[in-house]
Amino acid sequence: MSLFVKFFLLLSLCISGVQASTLPPKQDRPDSKDIIFDTSTYEDVIDMSYTTSTFHLPALCKDAAYAKSCSFFENYYVSKFEHDYIGYITDNLNFDDESDDLFIHRDIAYQDVTFDFRVIKELGFMCAIVLVKQEFLDQKATLTDVYNFNLETKKFVHFEDLFEDPTLAAMTCSNLVFDKFKEYGYKNLYLIKAQIEVDPRNFVLLPDGIEFIFTKGTVAPNEVNSRLFISVDDLITARPKKEWFPSMKGEVLGRKHVSHGIKSKLLN
Repeated sequence: MSLFVKFFLLLSLCISGVQASTLPPKQDRPDSKDIIFDTSTYEDVIDMSYTTSTFHLPALCKDAAYAKSCSFFENYYVSKFEHDYIGYITDNLNFDDESDDLFIHRDIAYQDVTFDFRVIKELGFMCAIVLVKQEFLDQKATLTDVYNFNLETKKFVHFEDLFEDPTLAAMTCSNLVFDKFKEYGYKNLYLIKAQIEVDPRNFVLLPDGIEFIFTKGTVAPNEVNSRLFISVDDLITARPKKEWFPSMKGEVLGRKHVSHGIKSKLLN
């Protein structure tokens, strides 16, 4: 297995996921008028020297308030894919054989990137769920990334921002994830458990907790919904910060969330 493939496999195990529900569990679904769903999308294709990236973007990205954020994510995935593919080519070149096909003919690598953006106005942040499918030579890779983005500060919201004791919170989440999926006996689960203990990623921030999402087939069979919601009640000993979890204040959000994206592809 090439170094490039190993890299993406490790990446998909450690920071990737499947899909997250728009509304947090344990709360009644509000009337449809309280949530604005805009599922319209458009495509943007970016060609580089060695890669082609096709983006499926929500209409939200045409709004001036969010256009820069969308451009940031596009540029990140384009440049990263180009950089990684060049590294893959270099690693596999036979410098002692100038007739090596990679010296003469270098196939274009392709990636298909689908975005689902959730804007939660009450908390002032946006969640981005990104599904990536890549093809390079005879290899394929699939991963899903999740980001929580503070709309006011223009910075990412990290796990340690959410708790007074993030180390304890990380250990609690790691154990709960392991207990949830250990019945399936997937060896990858041990790597994911260790990764969550050190640096929890790929979680959706919700008013009453967080939801971890994992790539299909990494912690359970493909037909199993590979995500886990962890209530703020389960993390109370880590002292969650109330500004991120309004359910701790006894508040009931109006839930005027704006959800954009292709839910049929991203949601189970």
